Amino acid sequence: MAKILLIDDDEQVLQVMTSFLEREQHEVSTAVDGKQGIRLLENQRFDLIITDVFMPEQDGVGVLMWLVNQKSRQKIIVMSGGSAAMDQNLLFDMCKILHANKVLPKPLDFETLTSAVREVLKDAV
Repeated sequence: MAKILLIDDDEQVLQVMTSFLEREQHEVSTAVDGKQGIRLLENQRFDLIITDVFMPEQDGVGVLMWLVNQKSRQKIIVMSGGSAAMDQNLLFDMCKILHANKVLPKPLDFETLTSAVREVLKDAV
């Protein structure tokens, strides 16, 4: 199936989402923040990037901004549990401006995640 990079600072979220994606036969690589995710993106090609927004070191918006400056356009799903400091609608609008294919609120269940992945990848894989 697809080669997916999953970026989230919550180890439990990484484990659960990796399990969901591997159940769908995807190959999953993980990063604990945007900085580590960008290092992986510099050396590997992924069919899809799934990133959280709020993380230490480098947040998901930083990852999106880095991706916008790359030659090849990547498929991207952004997810967020929100922040008291930022309106959720504003956050989603900002992610769309930065070319995210889909923006999802956390927490995610199996069906929501796998449906979004299928939708975003339908023309790519």
